[in-house]
Amino acid sequence: MKNKKRLLILGAGRGQLGLYKAARELGITTIAGTMPHYHKPCIDLSDEVCYMDISNPDEVLEKAKKLNLDGAETCCLDTGISSRGKVCDNLNLIGLTEYSAKMCNDKSIMKKAFLENNVNTAKYFEISSKEELEKALEIIQLPVIIKATDLQGSNGIYIAKSKSEAISGFIQAMEKTKRDYCIVEEYIEGWEFGAQSFVYNGEILFVMAHGDETYMSHTAVPVGHYVPLDVDNQISEKIDKEVKKAIRALKLDNCAVNVDMILRDGEVYLIELTGRVGANCLPELVEINFGVEYYKMIATMAVGENPLVYWEKRINKNKAGLARMIIEERNSGVINEIKNKNESYDYIREITFFKSKGDEINKFENSTDCIGQVIVEGNSLENCEDNMDKVISNIKIDIKC
Repeated sequence: MKNKKRLLILGAGRGQLGLYKAARELGITTIAGTMPHYHKPCIDLSDEVCYMDISNPDEVLEKAKKLNLDGAETCCLDTGISSRGKVCDNLNLIGLTEYSAKMCNDKSIMKKAFLENNVNTAKYFEISSKEELEKALEIIQLPVIIKATDLQGSNGIYIAKSKSEAISGFIQAMEKTKRDYCIVEEYIEGWEFGAQSFVYNGEILFVMAHGDETYMSHTAVPVGHYVPLDVDNQISEKIDKEVKKAIRALKLDNCAVNVDMILRDGEVYLIELTGRVGANCLPELVEINFGVEYYKMIATMAVGENPLVYWEKRINKNKAGLARMIIEERNSGVINEIKNKNESYDYIREITFFKSKGDEINKFENSTDCIGQVIVEGNSLENCEDNMDKVISNIKIDIKC
C-alpha cells in the first residue's frame, strides 16, 4: 500500500487473530478496539490499543473520531457490527452501513426484511409476554425455537418441544436480552448448513456454501465446518438465489457475509445472516476453497483499497477443507497436559491450542469452551476426513477433574 493506512479492528479475541496478522503483513497500522478487563490474544499483534465498549456505537464513534482512521472492521464477531456501521457512516469509510448493521443485530427486524423481500424463511412472531407467546403457539405448531434477537452464536436460543419448554425458553431468553422482546419461530427440522459471501461495490463476488458439524447443547452449536457442500446443482442454485436475495434484503455492501441456512424437503430456508465473515475457521476455509488470501481481501477493502487484486488470483479448481474444534465432551476440570505428536504434513493447515497446562476448562456447551482447533485440506472431503482422523489421533489432552 502506498501510504500506511490506519485500521480500527473491533475486538481482540481469538476470532480476530487472522485479521490482525493479515493487516500486519499488509503494512496496515492496527488499533485494537476492546475492553480492558482481561488480556486478549490480539493485543500483542496490534500497533495501538483503544479501550472501548465495542457494543456501544456512540462510544466507539467518539473514540474513533480521534484515531485518524482509514477504516474500521471486525470479523468472526457480531458484537461490534452496529458500531462499525456507525463509524463507517459518520467518518465516510468503506463498509456496511449503520442501517444494514442494525438489521444484522436484530433478528426480528431481519426476519421482517426477509419476508418483505420474498426470502424463504421460517414463520415467526415477535413476543414480549407469555400471553403473546401462547397466542403465537396457537398458530405456529410445536416444536418451536425461542430466540433473543440481539445475541450471537447459540446464546439465548432455545428449542421447545412442549408449551412448558417454550415458556421456559422465553423466560431465559428475556433474562439474557437487552431488549423488551424476543421472537418465536417455527422449528424447521432439516439439515443445517451455512455459506460465506463477499460484497464489493454492490457486486456479490461469490456464495460459498459449507457444511456445519454441530454439537447438541441447549441448541445445536457449530463445532466444525467443511467445504465443499455435497448437494446437487438444483439445490446449489437455490442456495445461491436465496443468499443473494437475503443480502439485498438487508442492503449489505462492502463487507464479508456469514449465512446460516437449513434444507428441508428440497427447499432452502434462510435462518439469519450478518455483515461479517463467519467464525470458527470459516475464513480459512474460504482461503482453502478458492486459494485466496481472504483476510487480506477483508482488510484491504476496509481501508479503501481494491480487494479484487486478491480475488483475481483465485484458483480454477476449488479445494476441499475441514475445520474442527478440539472440545471436552465429558468433564470440567484443569488441563494437566497437552501432547501434540503431529509433524508438519502438507495437509495440515493449522493446529492451534487456546488453552494450556493449568487452565480450567468446562464440559463443552458453547464456543467459549473450545480448547483448540484443527484445519486440514485435501483433494476431497473424504480425504480431509482421513487427514483429520490422523491429526486428532495424535493429540492427547489429560484433564484433572
